[in-house]
Amino acid sequence: MPRRGRAADRWLFDHLPYYAAWFRFAMFWRYGDGLLATLRKDPDWPHPDRSMNRRNDRHRAEMAAFLERELDGRPDLLERCLPTYPPYGKRILIDNGWFRTLRRPNVELVTEPIERVDGDTVVTTDGARRPVDVVVLATGFQVMQMAARLGIRGRRGVDLADVWADDQAAAHLGITVPGFPNLFLMGGPNTGLGHGGSGMFVAECQARYVVDAVLHLARRRERAPAAGDAIAGRTAPPPVLEVRREVHDEYVARVDAEHEQLIWTHPGMTNWYRNRHGRIVAIMPWRLVDYWSMTRRVDPSDFLDS
Repeated sequence: MPRRGRAADRWLFDHLPYYAAWFRFAMFWRYGDGLLATLRKDPDWPHPDRSMNRRNDRHRAEMAAFLERELDGRPDLLERCLPTYPPYGKRILIDNGWFRTLRRPNVELVTEPIERVDGDTVVTTDGARRPVDVVVLATGFQVMQMAARLGIRGRRGVDLADVWADDQAAAHLGITVPGFPNLFLMGGPNTGLGHGGSGMFVAECQARYVVDAVLHLARRRERAPAAGDAIAGRTAPPPVLEVRREVHDEYVARVDAEHEQLIWTHPGMTNWYRNRHGRIVAIMPWRLVDYWSMTRRVDPSDFLDS
């Protein structure tokens, strides 16, 4: 995706009152909530190999035209750089001149997989050997193993990593997990964004929900019997919030059902959002306004009595 010009925006930020708020809203809509509908599967669309629906196909044409301009005169590069999957099936990056850099005479694009590194030589699966000075490993991270090394234990000493074993992390609103009272997650399962928007906005939604939960606990503690009134001189146990299993499971089922209608479960699509079973674990299927509404207030009925 091309990088838009900034000079006019800077002038408007400095001189036009409220433009910054309007600009933020427009960005949220254009690259977030307004975009999600274009990623929905259309069962009647005749070209599912290249796009999801008519609007998604138009986006593909616009992006392909940009690549054709950037790689003009190099059909060999265009063939290797133009994706064969629908737009937004994998993360979209804002281009900073990377594509045109491939046309430089001192740059070679190698798309064959690396078989091994032999001393100062990279050997690809086609047998080619290329001497190198520096190798940068961009291997990502273990996104599916969210609690692997945290040692979070809930009731009866159960480790959250065991609950989420087999790459099956799940949480109500991406925040609370049955069996783990008073545990509230930030950046939990299905809270990333694959359709644009702002991760900071999602974090703000989660933080507001967690604060509301803590205030709810504080109010319950205030209403608890005083230490001197406790039976046998023992203080009352601290209040807890633990999401109900049925509430958690119903939410996760809704997430999975919604994802089945969206691009990231499209046949043949591979991305780091999916676990090895094909379930989307990393990103949400909701509009930002929907998630904001879901997390605006804690619903006490979602939690066990304590």
